[in-house]
Amino acid sequence: MEKATVIIPCYNVEAYIRECLDSVALQGDIVHHTYVVDNNCTDGTVNIVDTWRKANPKSPLTLLSETKPGAPAARNLPLSRVETKWIQFLDADDLLLPGKIEDQIRQFPKADVICASAKHIATDGIERTSIPQLDVRIGLIKGELGNTCANLFSASSIQAILGWNELLESSQEYDLMFRIWQTGARFEVDLTPRAAIRAREKGQISQCDPEGRWSRLVGLRMRMLQSMIHSGISSQEKQNILQAVFDFVRVLFPLNEEEAATHYNKLVAFGFKPQTSPTSSLKYIISTRLIGVLWTERCLKRLSQFKRSKKVQ
Repeated sequence: MEKATVIIPCYNVEAYIRECLDSVALQGDIVHHTYVVDNNCTDGTVNIVDTWRKANPKSPLTLLSETKPGAPAARNLPLSRVETKWIQFLDADDLLLPGKIEDQIRQFPKADVICASAKHIATDGIERTSIPQLDVRIGLIKGELGNTCANLFSASSIQAILGWNELLESSQEYDLMFRIWQTGARFEVDLTPRAAIRAREKGQISQCDPEGRWSRLVGLRMRMLQSMIHSGISSQEKQNILQAVFDFVRVLFPLNEEEAATHYNKLVAFGFKPQTSPTSSLKYIISTRLIGVLWTERCLKRLSQFKRSKKVQ
């Protein structure tokens, strides 16, 4: 059976890295080599990795260093060293579930990207399971096509797009998968949970710069839309994709009204009219029909501000 290379970027994860490496070792011989990339750690992460490496000689591991900040640069560093058909990217605070890599390779040997379910563990210990969309296009648009750590990538698919975009501060994994999808790569969906994604109290990109994060997220979805809208989809698929993008645009409205309005106008140019969805209620849709999306969003923003001011009082 073909083997996999594991790549783990690290930035100040001394509380997590040992368990992470243990989960890799439990994958067995299917893992040919593990590359841990020190991305400017200032805590005890590197010492823990070195100690673990010496204590686990049967699990080949190389510790590298990348000074350019950001996980994309750290993930790209070992790519030229990969000798296996498969690449498993793994965040240092997450875990691979037992049998993850071998089971996926056995079930989907001809895939380029295997998108899997995952267990998400909140800081209070509460767990939920995310399940990928079976429709790859909808999954990409909604951000419901697995997680970097639950998914498995063929080395050739990563090499074809020259790896991760090191200029992005967020939305990196869906940018990666979208660019792979554009090459005509084969995606498969694995409904079995394959990784445990652990939330942290601090230090995650989702906890900072909400405007920038949502701006990048919506910008990426608009690029996806431009590519997908001309790929022979049905009218219903088109509506579903437009609605999914609009639901993200709505989140951007209170953060950057001008940018959100620009994106919405582009959706309208594709013939979009808002419909009810998990994030757009019937009351909301009626309001948009009466006073328009922009004024509806302005009213909602003012109402939210009023409620927050009342709480402060």
